[in-house]
Amino acid sequence: MPIHTQDYRHWEGTLKPRNHTRWWVIAKAELKLLTQRKIVRLIVAIPPVIYILTYGILIYIFNILPDMFNEFDIDRGFFQGFLFRINTVQSAFFIALVVIFGGAGLIANDLKHNTLSLYLSKPISWVDYLIGKFIVIGTLLACMTLVPGLLLFLEHVLLTDTPFLKENYWLPLSIIVYSVIIITITSLLMLVFSSLTTNSRYATIGFCAVWFGLPVLHLILKEVLSTSTVALVSVWANFDRLGNALFGLESSYNIHWSLTLLLLAALTAACILVLRHRIRAVEIVK
Repeated sequence: MPIHTQDYRHWEGTLKPRNHTRWWVIAKAELKLLTQRKIVRLIVAIPPVIYILTYGILIYIFNILPDMFNEFDIDRGFFQGFLFRINTVQSAFFIALVVIFGGAGLIANDLKHNTLSLYLSKPISWVDYLIGKFIVIGTLLACMTLVPGLLLFLEHVLLTDTPFLKENYWLPLSIIVYSVIIITITSLLMLVFSSLTTNSRYATIGFCAVWFGLPVLHLILKEVLSTSTVALVSVWANFDRLGNALFGLESSYNIHWSLTLLLLAALTAACILVLRHRIRAVEIVK
């Protein structure tokens, strides 16, 4: 019986590495998995959509029937309240809802199933892995803050007179910067707790303890010490204070916005350091 041999030609092409887009493989895979889970689609999508539509309807009715709103005005505070404001708790609740169901298991599940070591065995660095996971939560939050915030501003500009645009031409930039700050810090906080455990439930508990617990601690300390300086302990209050500065509003906090910005920058750096340590702890030495 004859023996056949098969020879393979050497590949003479040129490999074009795309080091700057390696994170997209991880982000795309995670987003695809999230969209396949029906419970995630319902919880992550429906409540924020109702929240966004409510603000859109308010803007429409305000411009069409202005006599219905005697003590209500759509101003810079309205747009900050939509993105995040401490006296509009619903924004913080919906952000938490999206982050928990969209990001609690991003790293925890990889640690549980030993998938993280598989990722890092490929030509993917810990930075690529972290960016890929961050993009997942960031995309979900951007669809709730940045994108609708700009659309609501555009709706109001189209329905109202030109003086609003002339007086608040810088407002889209404030919406963008404020949204990026909220998205960055909230996403990193969720990823930190997800990296500290192999159970997404524990990650959810840790995030909720910080997200909802610190504002309660802030209120208690405020009543006991009778000073607004204790707002530094609350993520909500720091967001609110920085938002007041970005949107040009009066603040009830007795702290300068630069101190809040410095504190949030330190929190961001701390989250990145923790994530770097947790991810590189299982990185395969090549």
